[in-house]
Amino acid sequence: MFKQISLEGLVISYLMLILIILLTHIEKLKITKDILISFFRMSIQLFLAGFALLYVFKVNNIFLTTAIFVSMIFFATRIVISRAKVTAENLSLYIFVSILISSSTILSFMLLGIIRLSHMDARYVIPLAGMIIGNSMNSTAIGIERFFSKAKDNKELIEDFLCLGANKQEALSVIRKDAFYSSLLPTLSSASGMGIVFLPGMMTGQILSGINPIESVNYQITIVIAIATSVTISNFLILRMVGKSVINKNIQLIT
Repeated sequence: MFKQISLEGLVISYLMLILIILLTHIEKLKITKDILISFFRMSIQLFLAGFALLYVFKVNNIFLTTAIFVSMIFFATRIVISRAKVTAENLSLYIFVSILISSSTILSFMLLGIIRLSHMDARYVIPLAGMIIGNSMNSTAIGIERFFSKAKDNKELIEDFLCLGANKQEALSVIRKDAFYSSLLPTLSSASGMGIVFLPGMMTGQILSGINPIESVNYQITIVIAIATSVTISNFLILRMVGKSVINKNIQLIT
């Protein structure tokens, strides 16, 4: 039987934040305010999302579900830009398009080819989309940050390649390869440790709700592969598209 966390239990869980604040204070990190604001925002956002999902699942309208899906990608794009802390022409558009293509392709394949839903069910679409888009967002931020930092460090080498006749993609291939690998590494490391080091969130949630562990494994393996594929596609696309923004018409690297 599923054991719910009471309101009292939830309040007690916040006491763990005291340890975080204490340890960061010992290390003289002045981030107590940031910690409190971050977890306050998280709590408000999750409660609002929970109430909103009650309505969305009840209505189960394809247009509303699609609008939510697109808005998730929009906010993911904003977060990637803020995390990567880089600026380039059309970068927001490239990020949005790359995550949109990868997530919509993989999500459609999951829903139609694997789960085999007869219609777009918000109860499946939104949670699965959240996991796929969220992981693509995190990896894309890593890939873009790595790409631009490597471009800055290897500016002269890249311009030498361009002067020798290499096109944009050829000149940027070395730093693109490094950024691509860096973006995939967290996903690959996480997949390697599942089942031995830790049980992932989706599987844990299903087990706590009473689902047979073997049945939950099927879902978990599927979603991990879907996430890894979406992450790979989104970073492959963005790292190729962003190359158009770092080399100007005079064959010079912009960093």
